[in-house]
Amino acid sequence: MTQRLTGKSAVVSGSGDGIGRAVALAMAAEGAKVVINDIGKDTGGNHIADKVVEEINKAGGTAVANYDSVATMAGGQNIIKTAVNNFSRIDILVNCAGNYLLGTIEDMKEESWDSVMAVHLKGHFSCIQAAVKEMIKQKYGRIINISSAGAFMFVPGVSRSIAYPAAKAGIMGLTAALSANLKQHGITVNAVLPDAVTKLFPASTAMGGGKKMRKGPEYVAPTIVYLATEEARNITGQYILAGGGELCIYNRPFQIPGPHMFAHKMGQWTVDELSQIIPQMIGED
Repeated sequence: MTQRLTGKSAVVSGSGDGIGRAVALAMAAEGAKVVINDIGKDTGGNHIADKVVEEINKAGGTAVANYDSVATMAGGQNIIKTAVNNFSRIDILVNCAGNYLLGTIEDMKEESWDSVMAVHLKGHFSCIQAAVKEMIKQKYGRIINISSAGAFMFVPGVSRSIAYPAAKAGIMGLTAALSANLKQHGITVNAVLPDAVTKLFPASTAMGGGKKMRKGPEYVAPTIVYLATEEARNITGQYILAGGGELCIYNRPFQIPGPHMFAHKMGQWTVDELSQIIPQMIGED
C-alpha cells in the first residue's frame, strides 16, 4: 500500500454502510484519519458508525465516530468539528449520506420530497460550507460529492422517485459552481456517479437495464480515493461514473462539445491505475 493519504484528515458522511463504508476503509488503508459519520443504528440499537471505527482501528488505522445528521446546518458543522477537534484539520470531505423515498410527480408527499432534498442537497451544502471555511485557511482541500446518472437518464428503480434525480442533478450544479469558486484556494470539487449494489439500490442489473452485473461498493471506492490524493490536484469540476470495471468522464453540459470518455477493465480498478488513466482521459497528463 502506497499510503497516499498519510497525514490527511477525512470526513465521510453516511459511512456506516454501503459506499461510504467502503470509501472510509479504503482511505484509512491509505493512511488517512477518518471521521465515520452515520445516524444509523443496528437492530440492537448500536450505532453502525462505531462498528466501522472499530474495524479501522483494529486494522491499525485511526477513526472516530460522529452521529449527527447532515440534514441540518448544525449537524454539518458538528461533523466537520469532529475532524478538526480530533485531527486538527479537515483535508478531505466525501458526501456519501443519502436516502431514497418513493413518489412520482403525481403522488410524492411534501414531507418525502423535503426529506430527500434535506439529506442529499442540503446535506452536501451543510457539510461543505463548514469544511470549506477550514480548507480555505489551509489553502488545501478535496471535496468529492456523490451524484447519480439517474439525474439525467431513466434508471430502473432509481426513477421511481421524482425527488431523488432532482436532488442529484442539484449536486452536479453545486459541484460545477464550487469547483470554479474554490480552485483559487487549492480546493478541488468533483462528483462521482456510482453504479453499485447497495441497500438503497440492491438490484444487480447495470444502469440503463444492460446485461452487465453491478458490483459492490468496493469497486467505487478507488476512484474516490484517487480524487482525494495529491496526484489529483489538477482535477476539478468533473463528473465521473464509477462502478464495477466501468469508468466514464462525462462531458459537462454547456461547455465546449466533446465526447464522453469511457474506460473498462475486467475487475477492480486500483488507485495506481486510476492515477494514470484519469489524467489521460481528461487531457491533464
